[in-house]
Amino acid sequence: MNLLNNVKLGTIEKLIGKRNSTQWIIDIGASRQMTGKLEYLTDARNVLECLVGLPNGKYFFSIKEGMVVLSETLKLSNVLYVPNLKCNLILVSQFIDELNYMAQFTNKFLCYQGPYLEDGDWNM
Repeated sequence: MNLLNNVKLGTIEKLIGKRNSTQWIIDIGASRQMTGKLEYLTDARNVLECLVGLPNGKYFFSIKEGMVVLSETLKLSNVLYVPNLKCNLILVSQFIDELNYMAQFTNKFLCYQGPYLEDGDWNM
């Protein structure tokens, strides 16, 4: 109780852990997972130019793709790098297909669950 009563502004992360400040938009309408930050990609490789249309009517070319590591157990593969893209997109169908996850949406949140493992545990 003493620790909670003496919490100072800026030290709250010591109580709840550090949060990943990278925000990703869960998208059901995109054609691929994509990011505008090349530094997010591991194993980046060149791909044939791929024209990407954005909702604002602008078009950009993607020339690279790679893997994005969100956590130890959560990795997104085949993520397009789209220069000038101001957000990061996770395509739900690609996410659940590649990782064999299940996703459930409500009006307030998205719940995803990994595959059931043989030892009786769920992969989260």
